Amino acid sequence: MVIRSSKRTESHVNDQSLLDYSKGSLTGSIAKVFAIYLAMGAINAPNPALAQEFRPVTTRAVGANRVSSRPDYAHLLQETAQANGWESLEAVDWLDAGVSSRFRYELRDHDYRTPGLVSDDALFTQTLVYLGIRSVVDPLRLAGEFMDSRRLLSERISIPNEENFTEVLQAHADLYFESTIDGEPLTLMAGRMTFDAVDRRLIARNRYRNVINSFDGFRARLGGDRSPWEVDAFALRPVERDIDDFDESYNSSWLYGVTGYWRAGSPNLEVEPYWLLLNQEPRQGLPLQRRLHTFGLHAFGQWDAAQWDYDLSLVGQLGETRNLPQRAWAAHAELGYSWKADWKPRLAGWMNYASGDHDPGDGMQQRFDPLFGATFAFYGYSGYFSWQNIMDPAMRFSIQPTDRLRMELIMRAFWLASDQDAWVRGLRIDTQGDSGSLVGQELDLRASYAVWRWVDLEVVYAHFFPGPFVANTGRNPQSSFTYFQATLRF
Repeated sequence: MVIRSSKRTESHVNDQSLLDYSKGSLTGSIAKVFAIYLAMGAINAPNPALAQEFRPVTTRAVGANRVSSRPDYAHLLQETAQANGWESLEAVDWLDAGVSSRFRYELRDHDYRTPGLVSDDALFTQTLVYLGIRSVVDPLRLAGEFMDSRRLLSERISIPNEENFTEVLQAHADLYFESTIDGEPLTLMAGRMTFDAVDRRLIARNRYRNVINSFDGFRARLGGDRSPWEVDAFALRPVERDIDDFDESYNSSWLYGVTGYWRAGSPNLEVEPYWLLLNQEPRQGLPLQRRLHTFGLHAFGQWDAAQWDYDLSLVGQLGETRNLPQRAWAAHAELGYSWKADWKPRLAGWMNYASGDHDPGDGMQQRFDPLFGATFAFYGYSGYFSWQNIMDPAMRFSIQPTDRLRMELIMRAFWLASDQDAWVRGLRIDTQGDSGSLVGQELDLRASYAVWRWVDLEVVYAHFFPGPFVANTGRNPQSSFTYFQATLRF
């Protein structure tokens, strides 16, 4: 979701790129990739009679599991009634419904996202309500979601990442056909929508952030979450958040994309190729021009009786930003091992990389643009880093002492991919490259507890240890971030 500029809005933080590229060549290449992909899906697909038994694995990479359509707090009302013994509602098999109410108290000490390293605390509230109608008038289906996000007990200026009052998050009409190509369902959607794509690093329905990305436009989805293959295509206008008025989207900004999901190789290999085109023309209040082709491949799987797992992403980016040609790339590589023990311990190591601008005076942009992706958990709980000009090795150890309690510890280090480009979220840059590249290290702790079916509690603590780059470019105190969160879901 792009930020709308008004008296209380913030400018878009993703400041990047594009290059003159032959549309014909790119389109032809994409078509070939997806033709091969579909053929593989058809060849390797399980027998349709066994489709109900097909259960592909999901990635174990932190934060990377996709919510493709209906939010995870919403359920078929009939299923909810059966689980809770509500006999009067057990016949309602046509309504999806859910309510999520979240309360999070945050404490920040020396916040590097602010020019003055502000220390502050605040209470954040988020209320979501979802309703979806299915079956009764098939193939027509309807869905809507309401969002109210607020920040309280804080003296900071309001920003649209944190506050958005009484807003329509989703409102779309669908045509749903249960069995089409190879017996797979087809869904055609039109209206306002929010969803995750691939591993959530480029398009995400935000989970931590108080305000969620949404888009206006069209989407066609062939296949489902448990299908051996799936293709998802869309043409969308990013919705711009406005605290003082209703959110809107504009014809000056369009996001086009095709994403694929091949799951027939599960659990050993699942492959997700994709191509995205962001075409954003400058206008009053949003001066940033971007025309970016972003293309890549995400793959993950498990082996050795699911004790070993991996997750890989490789992304290229061509186009232009601010009328400068852009060539950029990014990658993620992760390897994990899970012990067969009562507490389900898992140890994982990974590397995140995103290119930075090599030379601010060469007339070329090399800083990767993460588009509309999520950052929380991927690049630290402090919120100081994104998939831009970064080298980020990390180690994560997680346990599950009980079915209700989960705990994790993550140790991360951060270098600039280019020491002449910015630490984007830290608001620091040395264009001469004389301040070093080690930004610092971060220790993250997280514990979550399911009190009962409808209530979850979570505590997070992050501590940032600044490195030489921070010391050489300004004040460099250590920084901490803590939150206490309660979520009620009905």
